[in-house]
Amino acid sequence: MDTQLYLCLGTLSPTPYFLSGLGVNIYSMDELCYYLCVNAYILDNDLIDVRLCDYMRDNLGMPELAAKLRKMIKEGKTLGEMVTTILIDTHYCNDDEITKIKQILVDNASLSFAAKRKVRGDNLLCANKYPRAIEEYQYVLSVLSKEEEPELYSSILHNVGCAYSMMFLLDKAGEYFKQAYEIDGSRDSLVMYLICLRLSARKEDYDRIVVKNGYDERVALEAVRIMSSAREAQIDTPYGDAMKDILELHDKGRVSEFYRALDATLEDWKLEYRRSME
Repeated sequence: MDTQLYLCLGTLSPTPYFLSGLGVNIYSMDELCYYLCVNAYILDNDLIDVRLCDYMRDNLGMPELAAKLRKMIKEGKTLGEMVTTILIDTHYCNDDEITKIKQILVDNASLSFAAKRKVRGDNLLCANKYPRAIEEYQYVLSVLSKEEEPELYSSILHNVGCAYSMMFLLDKAGEYFKQAYEIDGSRDSLVMYLICLRLSARKEDYDRIVVKNGYDERVALEAVRIMSSAREAQIDTPYGDAMKDILELHDKGRVSEFYRALDATLEDWKLEYRRSME
């Protein structure tokens, strides 16, 4: 087995420094750099202050960097500039990683804390980390006022619905889409709610709920159209191709081959799903 050595930055402190904005203790520059990178979406402007500079100088063996940051604070430099300085001086990230983090800090500089945490959840959702995205969204909902920021609250509810729908938990997804619609009347949320409802309920129950709540018939038709398009699109995907081949084996009476192919394909799909959940 190959062994790799990593040069740690500065010294390891026997006493921690509490990063209140992130809720964690750090004992080294490596830990500070790590938390700056993985939490770039939610960093607040007051994260780097003179107290942290003193800690870096006195406990982490980084006096030159501490002095540079203290000067930047005095000059009113932005959080993005200071974080970039730390990552460049410590060589913790390569140039591409620093560029990406700098852009994240620029894009999120004017966002509220809740909006920053939503961005983090959005990125987890896009990375197919659905349970982790839901955890992030639920935290934001717990600290966010629905009355003060209804649009943000509704958009988070909608995205929770998206995460649950990708996990095929359609009843739960529908609940969140409905809540989002009831807050701001979003057409997209209503369409998604109706899709989840149609896929998880009997047709007569679906029709009764649509009529009872007076949902726009055009929106209901749009939901049906989207479902039909999705079914047709599945034919051209790897999933559709695999099932087409498997069903052909069944139709030809090649039963043993049919079950072997079916088991192998299901196992591949399960592995792919588990990877997305990690």
